[in-house]
Amino acid sequence: MKQNIALVVWLPAICLMIVTGCHSRPQSTGTNDTAQTTSPETADTVPAAPPPDIAATDGPVRYNVFMCAATGDLNKDNISDSVVVMHDTTSAEKPYRLQVLFGRPDGQYQLAATSETAILPDGGAGAHDAINLDSVLVSKGVLTVRISLLRGMAEYLYRYQNQRFELIGYSRNESDGQGMLVSEQYNLSTGRYIRSTEAYDGEDRPTAHTDTIIPIRPLPVMDTLVPFETYHAKYILF
Repeated sequence: MKQNIALVVWLPAICLMIVTGCHSRPQSTGTNDTAQTTSPETADTVPAAPPPDIAATDGPVRYNVFMCAATGDLNKDNISDSVVVMHDTTSAEKPYRLQVLFGRPDGQYQLAATSETAILPDGGAGAHDAINLDSVLVSKGVLTVRISLLRGMAEYLYRYQNQRFELIGYSRNESDGQGMLVSEQYNLSTGRYIRSTEAYDGEDRPTAHTDTIIPIRPLPVMDTLVPFETYHAKYILF
């Protein structure tokens, strides 16, 4: 039933999200349909109201802080869709909620997917030091969630297929803080996984390179993915 609710209240808010940079950090849009983010604001201003299932509950409004958003066609109907990330600062866990809203021909929006685990929380037992949401991007039908690491960046790529958002790609580039750079590229659609380590400080250090096939079926789904807990091989960190 929730999937069929037209979220009319989001439309004015989405129109206001034409600036860049999660956490006030500017992001280049490159070839993305749009990469839209603003500095955090309370739910009293952006969006205009929480989704109906949240608004109907008693007590304080959860997911009360707007973090960032992006727009672009994700379901190949030639109508722009929206991705919105909200932050819940009312609970000890401080989780993020990632939602995708499909645009409709009448200009309204329909809730298509929700995940409260795809972005790691800022507090509680699930918190990870120095791991933060960086931005959400839409390009060529692919939703990318960028995560800042202590000394690098990770990206999660989702595509809408099989009536859900499946993880089709993962990458990580990060320094170990001791002169080595670790790089991972994983194409989940083909199963190709590449991992390399190399020195960046000019010292003579041992390097490593792995290029193998690790097939995963079914593909992980955005709604239930938990970063750094969804292990499909011991050396894959997504």
